[in-house]
Amino acid sequence: MSGRRDYYTDYPRTILWLVPGGGGIEPFYLGKLPLTNEQFEAFDPGFERSPASPGDRDPATGVSWHDADEYCRWYAEVSRKPMRLPSEAEWEHACRGGAVSRGRAPAAGSPGAAAARWFWGDDPAAGDDHAWDAETSGGRLHALDAKKANGYGLFGMLGGVWEWTGSLYEPGGDPDAGAHRVLRGGSFLTPRAEATCCRRRGEPADARFADAGFRVARSLRG
Repeated sequence: MSGRRDYYTDYPRTILWLVPGGGGIEPFYLGKLPLTNEQFEAFDPGFERSPASPGDRDPATGVSWHDADEYCRWYAEVSRKPMRLPSEAEWEHACRGGAVSRGRAPAAGSPGAAAARWFWGDDPAAGDDHAWDAETSGGRLHALDAKKANGYGLFGMLGGVWEWTGSLYEPGGDPDAGAHRVLRGGSFLTPRAEATCCRRRGEPADARFADAGFRVARSLRG
């Protein structure tokens, strides 16, 4: 019909999962999986898929922080809902999936960090059921939901693809002066010892990597 306004239901869209609050984090919604090529192309039809992630349902990789932020702004306008990138603290809270550590101190410098290295616990071998990382991927990306979800029902929070967050790598940095943004989670190329819940990586906001993508978040209130 002529003049009809676009609605978010007109586009392929991510499934948002409710993440319970805790540890100073308010409840919020987060993509059950990273955004896919098909979903990102609704925003940018000219997007060039990465050879490492070519399928419709594969994560959209090779996107910068700016690309991810602009997608969220577009999706917020289309859906008329407060879509955005998760903060670093929200991401880690969601990654841990409600897992409770036993008798170990938080990791220094990691916002909201608990003690266990991975959301499945401290046994690295147990990660074979949960993560596509350097130990399990064979050097290529696989369907992230082919592994088990974490305690909050989210897939691929460790391994799979690095994920941009909305946070500055160095708090107080000037976002207009090229300050680095935080990536989390590791990828299918990351050794398991490094793909942990508290591992953080800072990169320029305009950088693009073949093993990095993002998830969409939405505030529960507002």
